Parts: sequence; C-alpha cells; structure tokens
Amino acid sequence: MGRIALPIDRIEMFARNNASEAGEERIAAPALRDSQTDNTAHADIRDAVGDEEDDGLVLIYPGEDDLFAENEDDLLYDDVEPYSVDDVVITIAGGNKRATAVSAAALTPVIRPVADADEALLRSTALGKVPRISPDGRKAVSYYRSSFEGGGAKPRVAIVVGGLGLNSAVTERAIDDLPPEISLSFAPYAKNLDFWTRKARQAGHEVLIELPMEGYGASTQALGAAGLLSTRTPEENLQRLDWLMARFGAYFAATNYMGAKFSADEASIAPILAKLKESGVGYIDDTGAAARVAGSLPMATVSRMIPAAPDDQDLRAVKRELSVLEKIAERDGFALGKTYAYAATIDEIARWSKTLEEKGFVAAPASALLRSATASR
Repeated sequence: MGRIALPIDRIEMFARNNASEAGEERIAAPALRDSQTDNTAHADIRDAVGDEEDDGLVLIYPGEDDLFAENEDDLLYDDVEPYSVDDVVITIAGGNKRATAVSAAALTPVIRPVADADEALLRSTALGKVPRISPDGRKAVSYYRSSFEGGGAKPRVAIVVGGLGLNSAVTERAIDDLPPEISLSFAPYAKNLDFWTRKARQAGHEVLIELPMEGYGASTQALGAAGLLSTRTPEENLQRLDWLMARFGAYFAATNYMGAKFSADEASIAPILAKLKESGVGYIDDTGAAARVAGSLPMATVSRMIPAAPDDQDLRAVKRELSVLEKIAERDGFALGKTYAYAATIDEIARWSKTLEEKGFVAAPASALLRSATASR
C-alpha cells in the first residue's frame, strides 16, 4: 500500500462515540496524546499545531517503542484509549468539504493470483498425477490461465520466459520483477517445482511446463532421460510425456524446449499434441512446425524468439527483437515472444513492459493468444 502526503489546515477532535453495534469489531487507529507529555521529542510538531496551552496533539502508532515503559509491559499512556477512524477529521487546505470516510490508496496494480491445483483436474498414473478434463468439463487451459480484461482494440503483446526453476535466484527474480502479464515456463528437471510454480501463480503469473524435444544438430543427451525423440516409438514418447506432465500441477499449457526436428516429424509430434488436447492442456510452439497437426488443440505459435542475454553486452539484441515484436503486433493485432531466463533479459523485459501502454499496446498473458497467433518468424 502506498502513502500519500497532503497539506492540511488542522486536525480536529470530535466527541468519542463509544457506542457500537453488537458484535461489531473495531480496528484500532493511532492513539492521540497531549503534547505536554513530551517537551523535547516533538517540538517541531508542537510548533506546527500550537503551543502547550493549545492542546497540540501527536500521533502515537500501536507498537511504537515509546508506548511502553522501559523494561515493562505496561503502556506509558494507559489512560489513553485508541481512537477509531471516525474520531478524526482531516481538513484539506483550501477545501470546503470534510472527509466522510477513510480509505487506503493502492499505488500498484492489484495482483490476481492464478488458481492452485484442483484435484478434479488431475488423474493418477504410475508416474504421478497428470492433468485431465474434469467430470464437469473444466480444462486446465482455461482454469489455470491468468485473468485478462482484453484491452479493447489495442494490439496485444505477450511474452513467455522459460528455463525457470534451475537457478533459484533468477527464478525468484523473474517471479518478483516481471509484471503478472508475463507467462513463466518451468524446466521439468528443476527441483522444488511445486514451491516455485505456486509462488509464481500467487504473484499472478500463469505457468507452463517445458517438454524437452529433439532438435537439429544438438546432442540428445542434453534433453535428459525424458527427452522426446523421433527415434523412439510413440508409446515410449507418451510414457515420457506422462512423467513430464506429472512434475507439477496447475499449468495451463506446455511448450517445447528445442524440438525443431521432433516437431517437423508428424508421426512424432502428432501423438504428443493429441495427448495434450485429451488432457485439457494448451500448447505454445516456437518451431513453427506444430500448427499443421494441432487440429483443435488450443495453441499459439511464437512470433519472435527473444535472445537470452547473459550480460548487458547482449541487451542490444534483446531490445532489437522486442522492437520487432511491437511491429508484428501493430501489423497483426497480436504478437507472442519467447525467451529464456537470464538476469539481464529479465531486467530489460521488465523495463520494456512499462512502456507498452504509452506506445498503444496492451500486455497480455500468453493464454490470451491461444488459437490466434500465427508463425511470423
């Protein structure tokens, strides 16, 4: 919550109203003490509100050290009862109206947490619990998506930041520093995924699970034991998919990690996408090859890959790609970017996100672009 300072003419004290409705709980407001009880500590305040004879008043906040006698638990001012918010009226300089109610002002946007895992949206397997469509028809792709107002006719720009969970400091930085509209993708081999993904959802970020897939020219060893390979049978890949999907809950979609070769092989990718659809999970593809076999699966294709900048020297490429993403959004009405988490990249995306509104864009979660974005890489 933020604090706002306003110039005031005076603070007026009215008769205390001790009558309260039965069962009504009153929240203690700052108590008031006569300035005569302190001759030195609040001289500047006395100068502002009057001499000792003028009954100058000083606010005392509950829990403040000077409420208590030294080495004692008793209040120094045990004869002073807390005033309620109804007992004080602040008169604004030059104003003709008095405040009639007390309210707090928030200087930061309201964060709407994403829902936690719902058991009705999970089914048990030998490898753990994986998503399913609930008996009442609810799907993860809708239930675990971030709230989004729509933004009217403004072009939508969405970003997915992936590779999270492997580095605790970078993961925490992404969760805390990036705006809630940024979608976060977590690596399946990371530790404490339930903790990190819950923390991300509480901060308003929708989350995705990364599926390691075979790429061109890269060692398949880098994909780990659960990597999805074109040399494996569909049954072998689906078994590995069950393990990957059981790593944590409450994600609205999956996304590929690498995977250009696997996605281009229709016989390999089609069973994976069909399984995601059957499970009620969406898909975000950055290879541009999966859309042709996706059918009615809720999915989106990444418009632009944003370089992962390990240091400030690579930020020029990040800024350039973010600028290109804006141009795509202007042309198509939407754009979806994807990157992997490095501290410098996170800082730049956080800074850039703050400029979108004044440029005429609306920051959107990736789920808002499902079945909309087309390949424009």
